[in-house]
Amino acid sequence: MTTDPRSAAPLEKAWDGTVTSVAELASRLAELRIDDDGRPVPVASVLNLVAVADDESLHEVEQLIESLSDHQPSRAVLVQTTEGDGHIDAHLETRAEVFRARACVMVELVRLTVHTERPGGAASAIVALLRSDLPIYLWWPRVPMPDDPLFGEIEATVDRLVTESDREPDARAALEQLRDIVARGTVAVTDLAWARITTWRQLVTQLIDAPHAERMRAGAVLQVWHAGTAPTSEALLFAGWFKSAIGDRLLVELHPRPDVTDGGIVEVHVDAGGPQHLAIERIVGKETAAVVVYTAGRPTRRRVLPLPLRSRGELLAGELEMARRDMPFERALPHAVEVGNG
Repeated sequence: MTTDPRSAAPLEKAWDGTVTSVAELASRLAELRIDDDGRPVPVASVLNLVAVADDESLHEVEQLIESLSDHQPSRAVLVQTTEGDGHIDAHLETRAEVFRARACVMVELVRLTVHTERPGGAASAIVALLRSDLPIYLWWPRVPMPDDPLFGEIEATVDRLVTESDREPDARAALEQLRDIVARGTVAVTDLAWARITTWRQLVTQLIDAPHAERMRAGAVLQVWHAGTAPTSEALLFAGWFKSAIGDRLLVELHPRPDVTDGGIVEVHVDAGGPQHLAIERIVGKETAAVVVYTAGRPTRRRVLPLPLRSRGELLAGELEMARRDMPFERALPHAVEVGNG
């Protein structure tokens, strides 16, 4: 019979209050890492996560951060800014699993509302709370404007920026903003809409062999049906990825599907103008796609293949496991903007 190595219940502590300096905030956080016997609890973090939220998204963002404790132990700083005299309303929280004589802090959550006349000034409070020995990930649950004062102050500090262009009302404009941020070369950038189409890209790569791709470079048509009436980030990024791989001779057509309301890509057709035509249609409500391959002179092949759907939290967790630049994304982004402008 095995014995549970845990000798105590999880350690959870919290503090809420108002401070006027970052030093006071850091002191309060340090106090929370003292156990009931007066000993400091070792911190076993692997990354810093900074999330910028507004009133509308604050609760959802905090819930997602808490769910990440199963994936990436982290110090997470959730920040929102509002006009004021410089004081900071704070909620501090530490959670630890206690193992015999040791404890491992899985998540340190710091929620800040910074009252300041200069939004960029909140960056100094954020940076002061981060562990300098760990990578810094900035999660922006939409897309920052390149001239956003808070983003401008913290951009050079973070190692990786994770955005969500599909939460913006204008996908084309959002991807254009991302293109401009990537062009500055200050920070590695990726987007959850890009992560969401990973399964589509893998499926297409599996179905189109090298000779077929080579024929397509002489001229081909890609048709993408997207949910709703306006092109989605997923549709534009998929088209941009395909065009970056095939070249400028690829003609892209985007088609709306107003009857589909769950977002993303609905259907993809690839026609190289030759003997073969590929069609992939997502089966709405299921994690599968119907794949049809038409080849002149041969029987039509029909298959149902997996097309897994990943939750927002799973997508974010996956992006927090990557530290390097996402070169396929960076190559696809200008083409996605071009398609959106087309």
